[in-house]
Amino acid sequence: MAILKWLSSASASAFINVCCIILLCMNLIQNNVSIHERAIRQSVVVTQDKDDPPVVLSANGSLRGSVSSDNTMAAISMVIPRGKAVALPSIKITEEEEKNIERSFYGGKGDKPHLGGFTEFDPMGVSPSLWKYMITYLGIKSLLDVGCGRGISTSWFITHGLEFVQCAEGSHDAVMQSIVPNVKEHVVEHDFSRGPWWPDRTVDAAWAVEFTEHVGRNYQPNYITAFRKAALIFVTHSNWGGWHHVEVHNDDWWRVRWEAAGFVYSEYLTKSARDISRKDSGLNNLTLDMKPDQGYSVGQHIRLSIQVFINPMVASLPEHAHLFAEHGCFISRDDGNVDCSVLQKKGQALTPLPESFKPLILTDDMDKEWLDLIKHLNTSGRRIEEAAKSG
Repeated sequence: MAILKWLSSASASAFINVCCIILLCMNLIQNNVSIHERAIRQSVVVTQDKDDPPVVLSANGSLRGSVSSDNTMAAISMVIPRGKAVALPSIKITEEEEKNIERSFYGGKGDKPHLGGFTEFDPMGVSPSLWKYMITYLGIKSLLDVGCGRGISTSWFITHGLEFVQCAEGSHDAVMQSIVPNVKEHVVEHDFSRGPWWPDRTVDAAWAVEFTEHVGRNYQPNYITAFRKAALIFVTHSNWGGWHHVEVHNDDWWRVRWEAAGFVYSEYLTKSARDISRKDSGLNNLTLDMKPDQGYSVGQHIRLSIQVFINPMVASLPEHAHLFAEHGCFISRDDGNVDCSVLQKKGQALTPLPESFKPLILTDDMDKEWLDLIKHLNTSGRRIEEAAKSG
């Protein structure tokens, strides 16, 4: 009787209404999650070679055999991918198929047509001045090079003492011709058209120069997983055609694209990167075959199109708190800031930063080591007046 009396009361009616609302909300959330999971599954593209382990998209969306210890749906969503991703090397083509591909001076022999596109040494994609700025001013100590070709940029960061450097490259031909010291340690052969991949750890920066234009939008989620492991993303795009250039768009398009993926555009860092890379435009002494009467447009792709994005999910982690390594102790407007330990040694009551927060120290010997790696490479160049017309 007491229960029946309570059920007929106003408080019971309110309680039942609240329970119904809660159940309805839970059902709506579950439906939205299911819709999201289906959408993510449709965007995960994995192609297999006959020698690959079996790759199965399971009921919960994970890729068994391709990605271990993690859920692929989560990996390509707005989270930091966890677990170990298994690299999917490029699928080779036959000699007969190769005969039907006109590669001109581009590398990639034996690769499918969407891969390759590299040259022995392309000065338009390098900028030692910007790389030094990334280390000494931004404090970068670990880096992922996405689409590194033969490893020109990768080898620079290795020879300049970074704690961790890894490259992901899809072209088997490029990997076989890599100049990177200790290739097995630093280079992962992975074709992003076959599925997602990411490094085992987070890094201070991702460097992706002359890469994004080669990969169609349907495969972008596969390499965005790699970007999500980086605190800062330095990425260029092409403004014109070229080998397998299937995504040619302007600055605004790419900015919106990466912002839609959750990355934060930095106008300050983008402008700084472009301005600093201009310092290298007249270089003509990187390789032995560079000639003083020719222009090589060093860093042209960088100064024309590089954009810098911040990934707050990684940049906010304690292990990346050393980034943005400008010295903090003020001297004057003209002289700028210095390491606080310098003023502490002069008797000022200042607390210096721990060594782990200070940027790496670069030396001339590091420059020489990198130049020795590239000095015998063939370099494409034009006469100075021709190069000046193209910016």
